[in-house]
Amino acid sequence: MKKKIQWGKFSKPMILVAFVIILTILRPDSFPTLGNISNVLWSVSVYGIMVCGTIFVFLVGGIDLSIGSLCGLSAVVIVKTIHAFGDTEGGVAAGIMAALLVGALAGVIHGFVITKFKVPAFLVTFATSSIFLGLSMVLTNNKIISCLGPDLFTAIGMMKILGFPIPIYVMLIIAIVSWFVLRKTPFGRYMYAIGGNPAAARLSGINDTGLTFLAYIFSGISTALGGIVLASMTQQCMASTGSGYETEVITAAVIGGVSLLGGEGTVPGAIFGAVIIGLLNNGLNLMSVPSTEHGLVKGIVIIAAVAFDALQHQDQAKKGFSFFSFGKSKKTA
Repeated sequence: MKKKIQWGKFSKPMILVAFVIILTILRPDSFPTLGNISNVLWSVSVYGIMVCGTIFVFLVGGIDLSIGSLCGLSAVVIVKTIHAFGDTEGGVAAGIMAALLVGALAGVIHGFVITKFKVPAFLVTFATSSIFLGLSMVLTNNKIISCLGPDLFTAIGMMKILGFPIPIYVMLIIAIVSWFVLRKTPFGRYMYAIGGNPAAARLSGINDTGLTFLAYIFSGISTALGGIVLASMTQQCMASTGSGYETEVITAAVIGGVSLLGGEGTVPGAIFGAVIIGLLNNGLNLMSVPSTEHGLVKGIVIIAAVAFDALQHQDQAKKGFSFFSFGKSKKTA
């Protein structure tokens, strides 16, 4: 008996290929170039890095609305630290450690309040978003602070290796690490179990409190890393540096098949979502679509992605298996 091909497995790669083909046809002189593809990946690298840590929060059924403000605060911390050390390479190292520490501390605060006091994650992270933004405004006096050196700092966001900027490699490394943790370790399987069925996970002896705590720490660290890269890219910082990045990260996750209800999603899927956003932004710019209309197009894409995901779940419920499994993981009972 001939095995039936499950075309849904290839739905997301096919969408990506379709995007590339359409943009190549519309802009054959400007889109299919190494420089432009490099720019697309470079532009999505920050929220690609962030989503690789935030996915842990999504998998356990949580959400982090503070990542935009935390990204900005991390950028402010590294720039201020570099200046405090006299713009030296030692200051860059100290700044990176300080920014990552801030991200980890934010994750600790989120994890503690959410697990200890059972406060909904969206309320906690919504509140800390304002706190982080306020701290950034105080530290910068609500002004733009430039940071044009040392070379070690600017290299993080601007230096190229084999034609591609370093942030792309950072995104790939973080993605590989996150993928390995989620797919190849018991820790990752426990994350899926907690999001898929919290009660069953607890009955199985899984420490859902501790793992949720760790999920927010991972989210904070990856967000801080994104802030470091963003500060180097722009060679400056300000209170609103990361403004709107929480929307980009959540959009990338949803488009990539990550369920905001927990228990489903993969790192490749999330990276796919980030790349789709990058291609969409790039295509709109190449076709000279006014920036005032970008939000409209993105909103339509998000609704379509959510609707597609809902149809998929309906199909799973009817037939008992997934036709659209790329970027997805089955819930663990």
